[in-house]
Amino acid sequence: MSRMHLCRRQCGLTLVELLLALLIGLFVVGGSYSIFSMSASSVQSTGQYTQLQDSSRMALRMLQEDLSQAGFFADMTGIDLVNGSNLLAIPAVTGTDCNGVGTNNRSFPSGVGHFRTLWAFTAGGSTGISCLTAISAGSDVLQIKRLLGPEQAPGSEQADRYYFINNLSQGRFYNGGSGTPTLAGGRVWQYQHRVYYVADDNGVPTLYRRSLSSTDLMGSAEALVAGVEEIRYQFGIDADGDSVVDSYLTAAQVSNDIWDQVGDNRIVAVRINLLLRSNDSDNSMPTSGSTSYQMAGSTRMIVADQHRRSLLSATVMLRNPILTSRKG
Repeated sequence: MSRMHLCRRQCGLTLVELLLALLIGLFVVGGSYSIFSMSASSVQSTGQYTQLQDSSRMALRMLQEDLSQAGFFADMTGIDLVNGSNLLAIPAVTGTDCNGVGTNNRSFPSGVGHFRTLWAFTAGGSTGISCLTAISAGSDVLQIKRLLGPEQAPGSEQADRYYFINNLSQGRFYNGGSGTPTLAGGRVWQYQHRVYYVADDNGVPTLYRRSLSSTDLMGSAEALVAGVEEIRYQFGIDADGDSVVDSYLTAAQVSNDIWDQVGDNRIVAVRINLLLRSNDSDNSMPTSGSTSYQMAGSTRMIVADQHRRSLLSATVMLRNPILTSRKG
């Protein structure tokens, strides 16, 4: 039997062949790892973009719905609600209330001053509202009061909610568990007072909301959307009565007279500016440097922390802008 024929049956690879096979294998493994790494990074980035889009969609939907109906009080929309005058007795309430700045800025109107149904401030050294103790500095807090539609049938009220029954000249707030008050020609609506703000939730910036209930008033906080890092509002002012925005003002620039609807200036639109942050970090993002974001009259500088961010804005036209004060 020839040596060549014997080697074909018994001899292994030569050293050169073995080294060449190892080299080829390294190239294949390295290429596969690179493809896998790129694919994993792409999946991670896609997931974060999706999360940012979902967070922005949910936050805007909630804010737009409430803002568009701010100040809606059915047949009494645009009329100052005065306890003891066009309002029957305000129900006795207990619990933590959200008292904002102004002479008449609680959950229920008093007999002094204009009842503020829309108000905001930028969180800084102090909270500015009695029910909140921890707010993300630099973000705005928004307070909205309105009736919720649709109109309800008397007797269908929920015990843990407050309601408003009214006709063309009188209205009354009441606890849903106390039964429907008697009021000639009265229509029943659920009444809601809500406060939106941004706070930390175990290291994740989150949009929170407090809503009025008859069990604990404004005492319970509800985490709505994770990843909302900052919200700044700009209020569209109509200065000449044509229902067209003449200028946009930040919360700090809106005067007490505008909040209280004294004079000709009215808020007819609100621009929502949202800065969102991914919940998880991304190793493909920079570890140094900083990025600036323009947030309604101010610049937010953020040092690189490997979190993706998205900045967007939306404008809401108020459906009840003609809320002129009867005082001036």
